[in-house]
Amino acid sequence: MNRPDIERPAAPVTCDLSAIPPEQRASHIALARALFGNENRVRRTESGLETSIAPDRLADAVSFIENERRCCRHLAFTLEVPPSGAPLILRVTGPGAVDELQALVG
Repeated sequence: MNRPDIERPAAPVTCDLSAIPPEQRASHIALARALFGNENRVRRTESGLETSIAPDRLADAVSFIENERRCCRHLAFTLEVPPSGAPLILRVTGPGAVDELQALVG
């Protein structure tokens, strides 16, 4: 029986890099470094990190999100695409988001 009044345990905060296909892992890590490794564009928020991305890197941002959703199922992603060719904003939030991204980008 599904009872909304019973508190459910939170999803475990674990990342499983093996959830990303082996042939994509090295390029995923390189992409994470490109998106989140430049401290000038990365900002810590209350619940995670956000980065500013050149508008021509939209496909890279989507690829990063697709792979991260495989391995870090507890994280949430917001991709803001403003008008007029302005930089994209990618936010990653959730338990452990800052530590996990910092570990990924080295």
